[in-house]
Amino acid sequence: MGFLVDACSIFFGGILGGIFSKKINIKNYSALSIAIMLISIVGLLENILSISNGKIVGEHTVIVTVALVAGCAIGDALKIEDKLFSLSKTQNAVKNGLIDSVLFFGIGGLQISGPVLYALQGDSFQLILKGVIDFPFALMLGAAYGKKISLSAFVVVSAQILIAALACFLGDFISNNLLCQLCSLGYLILFFSGFNMVCAPKNKIKNINILPGIFLIIIYHVLMEVFF
Repeated sequence: MGFLVDACSIFFGGILGGIFSKKINIKNYSALSIAIMLISIVGLLENILSISNGKIVGEHTVIVTVALVAGCAIGDALKIEDKLFSLSKTQNAVKNGLIDSVLFFGIGGLQISGPVLYALQGDSFQLILKGVIDFPFALMLGAAYGKKISLSAFVVVSAQILIAALACFLGDFISNNLLCQLCSLGYLILFFSGFNMVCAPKNKIKNINILPGIFLIIIYHVLMEVFF
């Protein structure tokens, strides 16, 4: 269900954006960005905190914080975001917007944690949430580049299905703690997406560079499972 919602949001958003491009004039994303940050904070707190003996305990705080900082350091060193978005500077990409839209919709915390959560718990919430968030951006990209950007939906959902299949294959290694930590970092990446929409360009966070943190969390749990 979640895969279909996100795919339809991108596909039909791109189509509608292309059709009504002359009537779409989205200049102020303040309300949308605040909504994204609010949703992210709630999701983060739900996953990173727990209640023990009547007290709120941040049992995943240390691991998520280390993954955030270390992942960002690795991403910055490798210049992941700069290299990915340099692809969109080609003439062909500017012409049809496909690379822009695939990168925008296909890279992020919810793109990874959403399929994993669905594969292991049958919970589509994060994928549906991603679809709700993606729709207005699909409208914008459709208005800017045309209806062709709707084709990016097939690439994005294919990647999600592949991630979900991999999660099923590695099911024995994926504990509830790992899932909570992945979701927490995913919501942090989403938070910075909203933050970047309202801050000055010089203050923007290269949130795609945080993605290595997700793999650091996975590697940590695999090593703990194997050696302890």
